[in-house]
Amino acid sequence: MADIQINPEHQLYHDYSVEEDQERTNVHYEQPPEFFYLITGGRWNAYSCNLWESPDEDDTTAQERKLDRTAELAGLKPGMRIIDVGCGWAGPLTYLCKRYELEGVGLTLSPTQKQAAEARIKREGVNARIEVCHWEEYNPLEKFDAVVTDEVIVHFNHLGEFFQKSHGWLTDRGVIVNKELHLSHPRHAVLDRGGEFVSQIYGDTGNYRTLAEELSLGYDAGFEMSVHDIPRRHYEITIDHWLANMYQHRVRIKALVGEEHYRNFRMYLKLARRIQRNVTLDYVVGRKRIA
Repeated sequence: MADIQINPEHQLYHDYSVEEDQERTNVHYEQPPEFFYLITGGRWNAYSCNLWESPDEDDTTAQERKLDRTAELAGLKPGMRIIDVGCGWAGPLTYLCKRYELEGVGLTLSPTQKQAAEARIKREGVNARIEVCHWEEYNPLEKFDAVVTDEVIVHFNHLGEFFQKSHGWLTDRGVIVNKELHLSHPRHAVLDRGGEFVSQIYGDTGNYRTLAEELSLGYDAGFEMSVHDIPRRHYEITIDHWLANMYQHRVRIKALVGEEHYRNFRMYLKLARRIQRNVTLDYVVGRKRIA
């Protein structure tokens, strides 16, 4: 292992400033929203693994099944306040607020995402607002009943601090629900060429961890932690749908972002489908410990 030479910029676990973290994150997300909408498909454009009963299901059905599972684990009820950290274009947040009659806040680092998210919120008529703010600098005036993330905390270098801040954001009965990929073994943190390519696509912001490390950090922050695993096939089917969507809309996508970005993104998805053999996908739920 010591003889393997990996470029430093392609290692995991970089400790960036808030400003650099935002800049690097937006390498990926400051693209036309339509680009991501065409790839993810469906009504809510969830940019993460969905839950499928069959590969032949439509994207919207699988997205809503995933979001309903999130709501179930968070115990969402009408009138509750929820924050979606890394809300993207606010499809999931909008669905949850609409379906469960919630008040929502979404955090993003992308001004382009904020604009698209606000347009969606207005169109759907839900009670939600979007802030361009790094979670490290976010200080809400009111408590939340639930904090949710969906394949987002993998980009947080200071994950223990995120759990601590989330603990402070929540009411006494508040819940944090993170759906995330976890390394099946620490050795997978060493990036091969494919891993380096995927890391570059995300501005080298990857902070993949084992499930055990995430559970320990959550517990140290004051949460009782539980795990609900997601079978690998759901990840595979989701990526297969995205690849099919890309090909179906290839002419429009190339017009939006160019031939090179189209080609690189398809390569990223194919590599992600292969790399997921080294990870597990889980819902991790944290409830405040009662003293």
